[in-house]
Formats: sequence, structure tokens, C-alpha cells
Amino acid sequence: MKEDFQAEMRCIGMRIAGFRKLRNMTQAELADKLNINKNYLSQIENASTNKTISLPMLIRISRALDVELALLTDIDGIYKSDLKNFWSDMKDTFEEIKKLNEDMDKMLEQFEKADKIFSGKKE
Repeated sequence: MKEDFQAEMRCIGMRIAGFRKLRNMTQAELADKLNINKNYLSQIENASTNKTISLPMLIRISRALDVELALLTDIDGIYKSDLKNFWSDMKDTFEEIKKLNEDMDKMLEQFEKADKIFSGKKE
């Protein structure tokens, strides 16, 4: 039973870390936003503490990350393959964002060239 609890805590911690990274936040930034010690946040994310996380703390974390509490705590079916799928989906999302940024950079270059042409500026 204790092993199940630790596995569940690891899943919650990994989700917190994943959403934090998705928001481009460091542990220090999230800890500041929550007004807690960075080391405590690290313990939560890594499930390296034997202490439980209080419901008010989970609510604060979900609000700070702008995610529904259920997304952090819904651990049913996350074990093994589901957890891999979760991280795979996050990686795909990061890749899509990276591609969009590259496309926007190319468009910006084209607009800048057009602006120089129409304004008579030389490169």
C-alpha cells in the first residue's frame, strides 16, 4: 500500500513538473509564486518527501500553473504506458510550438525585407 502511495505521489509530482516546464517556469519562479521554499517544491516534484501534500497546497499549485486540479491529481491509469504517453504528448506539443516559432521567425524576416524594399532602405 505504501508503494502505491509513493507511486501516486511520483505521478502527481511529475505532472506538476511537466506543467511547470510547459509554462517555461523554473522551480524558483513557481516557488516564489507559491511563497514556498524551492527545496520544498523540488521535494514535491520528485516525491522525495514522506510528507503528504495538503489539498490547499495542490489547489495553490494548480492555480499558479493555470491548470485544473484534476489534471494534477487524476492518477488512475497513469502507470507505465499512460505516463509514457503523457510525456510523449508533451514532447509533441513542445515540437509544435518550436515549429510555429520557426515559421513566425521566417515570416518576420520576409516582412522586414518587404518593409525595406517598400521604404527604400538598403540592406
